[in-house]
Amino acid sequence: MATPDDVENVKDVAMTESTHSTSNKKKKAQPQLASFGETMSFVWNCGPKVRLLVFIGTLGGMANGCVYPILAYLFSSAFADISSAESEGLKQVRELAYTFMIVGTYALVAATIQGWCFEICAYHGSQAFRLAWFRALLRQDPAFFDVRDVGGLAAQIGPNATKYRRGVGRKFGEGIQFFTTGVGGLAFAFFSSWRVALVILAIIPFVAGSAFATVYYNQNKGRLAAASYKSAGSVAYSSVSAIRTVLSLNAIPSMVERYREATAEAFEIATRILWKIGFFNGTFREALRTTQFSIKQLTGK
Repeated sequence: MATPDDVENVKDVAMTESTHSTSNKKKKAQPQLASFGETMSFVWNCGPKVRLLVFIGTLGGMANGCVYPILAYLFSSAFADISSAESEGLKQVRELAYTFMIVGTYALVAATIQGWCFEICAYHGSQAFRLAWFRALLRQDPAFFDVRDVGGLAAQIGPNATKYRRGVGRKFGEGIQFFTTGVGGLAFAFFSSWRVALVILAIIPFVAGSAFATVYYNQNKGRLAAASYKSAGSVAYSSVSAIRTVLSLNAIPSMVERYREATAEAFEIATRILWKIGFFNGTFREALRTTQFSIKQLTGK
């Protein structure tokens, strides 16, 4: 016969096991993300030719990222060259046009090398990713397939490999390109006028933050209002579909009140954040005006 102490011990063991199972579920709910080295290992292990393509593609992405700083330099000096065309004819304009043609050809070649190399590397990496996934499935014991959906696992290989190919290919090359553009743009800005560059860097966070907040609240307002109007629509549909029951029970006033509450909720949600939208929109405009005023004061133009 079980004693009270045995019952308490059983309860403690059950509580401990339930706690461990709950903690295990919480741990399983947070999948571990692969690091950058683990992600690129599928490409890096494809052989020396693919590694060489990664290196060439990186150089192409850096060269492509330098296009916008070069254009900024050309545009900054273009007005002075065009203003001298009155005395020297169209010579300066012709040289400027040839210069832009050379920059365009340079950008075309750099972008082609960048896209071509990274797409080939992404193809080989995605194939290695598929094979590694398939080998990992074949290494599992039969009990693994008893508790897992085999069809679902097989269907996940294709979409995940496509995402991997897109991320390692085009997006990785664009990341190198945009990083080079940002560094080159900052370098050219400080080279041209470090005071104006510091002022713009100080104001840009306010411009970007206010613009992002304005877009976010506008989209959020529409989504919440649509959800509220959905509940109002369900009230209207239930009233019309059961109109005989509503009339027999004399429930028209209550249904009208429910519909009024649903539409009032949508109206409240839509108007509650209007002051936030106005505030961030005004902040965005004032930040732009502050930037223009600061540039005029520092450059004297």
